[in-house]
Amino acid sequence: MKLKYKLLDKLHNVSNSEMDLLVWAVQHSDETSGTMYGAYYKDYCDEYDRCKQSFYNALYGLADKGIVTFRRNQNDAGTTSDYDITVNDNAYPWKGSSEATYRNEGYVDLASPVFRSGEFKSLKAKEKYLALEFRKRSFETGKGYKHGVRAFYEAWDKTLGVTDRTVRGYIHSLSKVCGFFSVGIKDGFYRITSRICFKKPAKGQEGHRYDQDMYNEQAVRMDLNRNNIKYDKTGFDDTVFLMYQYASAFAQKHADVKTYLSAAIHNSISGHKWRDRSLSAPTIHYHLKAILDGLKDVPETQSAKQNSKSKKNRFNSFSQRDNDYGELESLLLNSTI
Repeated sequence: MKLKYKLLDKLHNVSNSEMDLLVWAVQHSDETSGTMYGAYYKDYCDEYDRCKQSFYNALYGLADKGIVTFRRNQNDAGTTSDYDITVNDNAYPWKGSSEATYRNEGYVDLASPVFRSGEFKSLKAKEKYLALEFRKRSFETGKGYKHGVRAFYEAWDKTLGVTDRTVRGYIHSLSKVCGFFSVGIKDGFYRITSRICFKKPAKGQEGHRYDQDMYNEQAVRMDLNRNNIKYDKTGFDDTVFLMYQYASAFAQKHADVKTYLSAAIHNSISGHKWRDRSLSAPTIHYHLKAILDGLKDVPETQSAKQNSKSKKNRFNSFSQRDNDYGELESLLLNSTI
């Protein structure tokens, strides 16, 4: 869900549908590759209330601008089903490492509720671009974005190709209408700070989503679409939950639950006609459990045994050293060694 700062320079002249598609793709991407797998036009249209053609216009428009590349995938009926969309130069292959390449890559976190809100979706393309830029600039310093009034208008008029009046309208939308930013003028400077609405809900709070949650949901959605399985929200949520329910059990057998959940989804519609397929979470559960039971248990490795043995003899507290040294000395003197 991370959009690198350096990509923002390419977004000041995209259309509204292109901006929406880019945000949607980043929100559902695998961060290590920067790719959204299984992007289906209907999911985009439902999310942003757009027509089918707008998806394709946006996809090809972003590709022409060099912002994304894509690959078409075919389902088992031999028709074009979905797309794998890669946001160019937006991968984080060093995630979790100490590599400076990863640590120094600044980004706008699109997991914030702001970027999934109806208010953000209703903005114009250049207003969305300014929202991303203001978020970047106010977050980078930690003290907000500060810019001389005249220089502010000159910079954004030139970047956006608009007039002072238009920029003022954009600021009004972002501050007064949507309430995303606090904007004021003091001592000849614009001072812009992000409001609390950008803060991600804590775990357990309404609206909280991990990046991995979005990616897992997209993986299930992709499998359902590719198998032409009709589904409702309840069945979808129940199917996604199976991934979390069985993750540990599959991990113990050195297996990836996503791979086998995909197989279970496919097995659940075996024998069903292409047009008569609907989601049954209990059936998928049955097949997933059968697959798990059929996997061989992984024997404990030698290194694991050694680790287990070392844990038995490891130092736990200083009370371990409360020995009877007189008795130990007597045993040593009386030994035959």
